[in-house]
Amino acid sequence: MSAVLSEERVLPAEPRSALEARRLVRRLLEQAGAERFAEATELAVSELVTNAVVHAGGEVRLRVRCDPQAVRVEVDDTSSHRPVPRHWTTTSGTGRGLHLLTDCVDVWDVDMRPGAGKTVWFEIGGSHTRDPHDSAATADSATGVVEVELRGVPLLMHHAWQEHAAGLLREHLLLRLDEDLAALDEHAAASDALNLLHEQLPVPPLHDDGEAIMADAVEPAVSAERLVLRVPAASVAHFEVLSEALASALQHAREGRLLAPPTQPEIELMRVWLCGEVLGQAGGAAPTAWRSTGLDVGRPATPRLVGSAAVAAIVDAEPVIVTDERHDIVGVSPAVAAFLGYDDAAALVGRRVLAVVPARFHQAHVAGTTMHASHGRDVLLDRVVRVPMVRADGSEVEAAFEVTVQRLDADDRVFVARFLLD
Repeated sequence: MSAVLSEERVLPAEPRSALEARRLVRRLLEQAGAERFAEATELAVSELVTNAVVHAGGEVRLRVRCDPQAVRVEVDDTSSHRPVPRHWTTTSGTGRGLHLLTDCVDVWDVDMRPGAGKTVWFEIGGSHTRDPHDSAATADSATGVVEVELRGVPLLMHHAWQEHAAGLLREHLLLRLDEDLAALDEHAAASDALNLLHEQLPVPPLHDDGEAIMADAVEPAVSAERLVLRVPAASVAHFEVLSEALASALQHAREGRLLAPPTQPEIELMRVWLCGEVLGQAGGAAPTAWRSTGLDVGRPATPRLVGSAAVAAIVDAEPVIVTDERHDIVGVSPAVAAFLGYDDAAALVGRRVLAVVPARFHQAHVAGTTMHASHGRDVLLDRVVRVPMVRADGSEVEAAFEVTVQRLDADDRVFVARFLLD
């Protein structure tokens, strides 16, 4: 049978809606004699409906029209954000939806509906004249907007946090869905806040070459002195939801209930600062600058691995600094301590490794370790690097070392910096 068929359906904000959408398009395509489009259409519609449910919340309206030569699918949601491809690394566990959509379909686009959300549509087969990236449709956000002044914005850390946060939020949602469908609405609100930051905060240059990183990933090039974040009034409260959702997700991660790892404490401080600036300034508070230097280098509570036999064996064998996954120093050989001007290695044990990293490299270090934890980015691992380090008296000395990851047991791994000392 060959026919022109169309159908419209309202889908609930539930994960099963993606499956219902796939079944609907397959049935219509089979009835219209266009089965050859079924695989690509199912994949694309599943991605759009899933994104609408996860990131927008609320009901999703699906419209499908097909004939033997072409299929058009439209998905309406209530979000005012245009979908933007996330340029995460190839090892990232999230952020590839629009790239997948582009690979599956012949043309797609977004029609914004001011005050009512948006329609994302795609077509396969037939003839097309619109380029999905040339659309000039934008939401009318000229009214009801809060302007938030952000000072000293750590752009590199923000980029690393965005990728890690997106993965944490998705896993946190999946963990909660079995017990509480309201998790979808909270996830949509948190995603709204995260997207507002992603859309408006620029990304500094990222390099895969170690020398380029050392040359460019330094202050002040990786920070913005002043940025103005435009937040729709209706989205202000979503920043509180975002902060609370990530705090909860991180606690679950620390308990081993998520695949995503916990992040660095400096990243958590930045999240609290960003969300706090939006909430505070919306309530009339004055802007507070991010501490772009002097990050948390003080001595924390004693890390769990300090004094462990496995770490002691590494320290006794060669000149090293050993850090745990939080990047607290858990072991230092006497030779390295002396090289850095310390009479006693114990003066370094328990401190953040940032204590020996020059302030201009703090952002690069925190962002790099966050991206490694998120998706395994290892630009500076397993190779000898020569970098300046901070000595006990505050002066700097060039050091050569190689950082490797070493597993102690099923639960613990450490980062071992083996120094090349004359």
